[in-house]
Amino acid sequence: MAMEQARGLFRRAIAHSVPHAFFTLEVAAAITARIAAEAGVAPSGDGLLSAAPQDLVAASDKVAGQCVDDPVTALQAYDPVVFQPVVDGDVLPVDPLSEPAAGTSRDVDLLVCHTLEEYWFLHEVGGVREVASERELAEFAESLGVPARLLAGYRALMPGAPVLDRYLALFGDARFGECGSRLAEHHARAGGRAYLSRFARRRVTPGGEARPWHTADIPFAFGNLDADGAAFLIGGVPEEQDRALSRRMLGAWAGFAAGGDPGWPPVTADATPVRVWDVPDDHLADDATSDVRALWRGVPYDLMRLLERAT
Repeated sequence: MAMEQARGLFRRAIAHSVPHAFFTLEVAAAITARIAAEAGVAPSGDGLLSAAPQDLVAASDKVAGQCVDDPVTALQAYDPVVFQPVVDGDVLPVDPLSEPAAGTSRDVDLLVCHTLEEYWFLHEVGGVREVASERELAEFAESLGVPARLLAGYRALMPGAPVLDRYLALFGDARFGECGSRLAEHHARAGGRAYLSRFARRRVTPGGEARPWHTADIPFAFGNLDADGAAFLIGGVPEEQDRALSRRMLGAWAGFAAGGDPGWPPVTADATPVRVWDVPDDHLADDATSDVRALWRGVPYDLMRLLERAT
């Protein structure tokens, strides 16, 4: 939607768990140079191609662990994904969150879905740095570039919750939840048609809890509840209410693809209705009354500007 070269190639888009994650050219070049140096090759296409894949992986992991003390790349120390789309001014002319606000993709219908507790999955699979103290949480918020009042807000919304849970909630909302909501709102306010949904289904099992975490919505939206690996995402063998939820999501996705209407009201300039997918039933909510969205209201949400300041 943000790429000029793709203009006119599609008329609708369904976006699952849209991450607010991209690099400036300067940040991408800095990280590339560090990975190449660690792998012992030149920071060029030919240099990287000359390295063994496993050496690049090892170098990437090591570089990610070194990011925390660098204001340019500090955020990568918490979520060590050192490969992101690069806003180069050509292939990707502007950051993907700002572009819809400009209205240049208003002719593309948009359906956004994100999960309620995105980052619990990254923690479960060891893909996110641990934060266990109030001091570490404050350092994370500084790296993220959000005001300290958000920490107090999440503490009030999650009384008695351990630091780790508040950290994962803040990180998930910053990276995915708020990004997805603002993406839909920006698109709608610029004259496009946008729909917003949120996956909230969870299951408590004797072995733990399958949360509404990152990627848990995928087996439901594609009707793949019995596929290999799905049991881990959804917490075991699907129950009938899970299959019913999957049928509802499949119907909504197909309805949107075919006719542009998933079955609930679109986001408008004045309202942000959101379909909350859950068992035994889903429901329609108003994001304007959401306690979490209220916390983020008025918070500048421009990671690109943060990165440019750091460089």
